[in-house]
Amino acid sequence: MHRIAVIAGGDSGEYEVSLRSGDNIFQQLDKTLFEPYLIHFKGRDWHYQAPDGRIFQIDKNDFSLTIDGQKVTFDLAFIAIHGTPGENGKLQSYFEMIGQRYAGCGFFPSALTFNKFYCNLAVAQLGIPIAPSLHFYAGDPVDVEHVEEICGYPCFVKSCNSGSSVGVTKVHNRAELLPAFEEALKYDNQLIVEKMIHGRELACGVTTAYGSAQMIGITEIVAHNEFYDYDAKYTDVGHSLITPADIAPDMQELVRQYSETVFRQLDCKGIVRVDFILDEEARIPYFLEVNTIPGQTALSIIPAQLKSQGLDIKQFYTKLVEEGLNS
Repeated sequence: MHRIAVIAGGDSGEYEVSLRSGDNIFQQLDKTLFEPYLIHFKGRDWHYQAPDGRIFQIDKNDFSLTIDGQKVTFDLAFIAIHGTPGENGKLQSYFEMIGQRYAGCGFFPSALTFNKFYCNLAVAQLGIPIAPSLHFYAGDPVDVEHVEEICGYPCFVKSCNSGSSVGVTKVHNRAELLPAFEEALKYDNQLIVEKMIHGRELACGVTTAYGSAQMIGITEIVAHNEFYDYDAKYTDVGHSLITPADIAPDMQELVRQYSETVFRQLDCKGIVRVDFILDEEARIPYFLEVNTIPGQTALSIIPAQLKSQGLDIKQFYTKLVEEGLNS
């Protein structure tokens, strides 16, 4: 029986969400095939809490535990950390250095896709539409008129290296612009200003669990807040998820093609979510971002897409683990 370390927590604003994703994955793993351990990360504290409440620290030299004098190693690490250090490539790099197998995307695609600006540059080279944007580091001079010329109002100001809409502000006018910069720079040393595309927000799950990269489904996200912010994502009343999205067949096909292209060309593995804004008047899906460790709580999009396709969630996670074990 393979021992699986399901790793949750982390050091970002997505900490609580990660705990919920990790617990859900832990619950879904087939206990007749796997022996899962839920490992908690917070800063340098990496530990396992046994059913009797005792805490055992991870030995970072080889990612192992010692429980009652017995050393426990893991056949696979399943990373459920949204944000740093799980989604930005840091943990994957550590695992590769010590020879620990893990599920999902490697260190480079994780690092690339986690930075919104550099991911946009890569995706644009694939011929996929992206919204006009500008990139700033902390301390850079801000030419407000140039920002207005390129991005206009409303626009979004986003931390480059964060997720779950942490550090994101919708800016309606000049007075709101610089305060939005200050908010984004609380979470990162760089930010992106992006023109707002009016349209429908779509999320496309793509996986290699069933062989080659293939779409699971497309979900429309209807936020009850002004945009799909943190509260909208993680509260029951904050949003509606429509799965499958009710969009024209040709737009569905284009979103599928774009999503699978992004997945393949950026060398993703496991389960990934690719998000778009669909401008129905122009008939253009604009790329928003890639989530290499998408939310997998009970409220999240990926479980809803699996259910809509009639796919067994327990079997899905079995396939993701097997992919990791065989990679």
